[in-house]
Amino acid sequence: MARPNLQDEVARWVRRAIFTGELKPGERINQDELAERLELSRLPIREAMIALEREGLIKTIPRRGSFVWDFRRQDILDQYEVYAMVSGLATERAAVNLSKDEVASLRGAVEEMASHKDPAQREAANDHFHAIINRASRSPRLMWLLGLLASSVPVGFHDTGWEIAVRDHRTIIEHLERGDAEAAAEAMRDHIRRTGTHAVDFLPLPDDADGDDPAELPAG
Repeated sequence: MARPNLQDEVARWVRRAIFTGELKPGERINQDELAERLELSRLPIREAMIALEREGLIKTIPRRGSFVWDFRRQDILDQYEVYAMVSGLATERAAVNLSKDEVASLRGAVEEMASHKDPAQREAANDHFHAIINRASRSPRLMWLLGLLASSVPVGFHDTGWEIAVRDHRTIIEHLERGDAEAAAEAMRDHIRRTGTHAVDFLPLPDDADGDDPAELPAG
């Protein structure tokens, strides 16, 4: 696993393991086993645990280890709601800044999503679509915040929702082309919320809001 930013690679692997249910809520993350599995030293593992705790995905307890937070569906929906609000703001800003070339790039990204069968290519086209809009907000702070939010929500779970995502993206583009910032922002918020609803329907998460605090779970 020799890559430039090993911490990010580890964090990405752990996020996916959490959101697919491979790592269960409240489960202790064995850092030695993870280091062996990913063929890494302990340093990037420890750094990834620190980053994931800041994101609220795990909780590290001194002398006991790192545990997956006991997520409930509402936790994920709340995060998507915040993501939707910030994405809407970025889209509103982008509506007055997008060039014709950027709008053409948005349409190209949507057509890639619609035509590709490979999930990885579709995901890349989806990321490109959102990156164009986020950059067009011309706000480094918004881009930083969106990057943080995007990194800590489930990704790669659009297998049954690509047609809806493509439709949503085309609607957003139509509003952007007309320069209707308010409508474009609302369409983006609706799109992100739908993505969140799809994610919680797909993910193996409990329904109720009450769960055990990892601090109360055994460390073994």
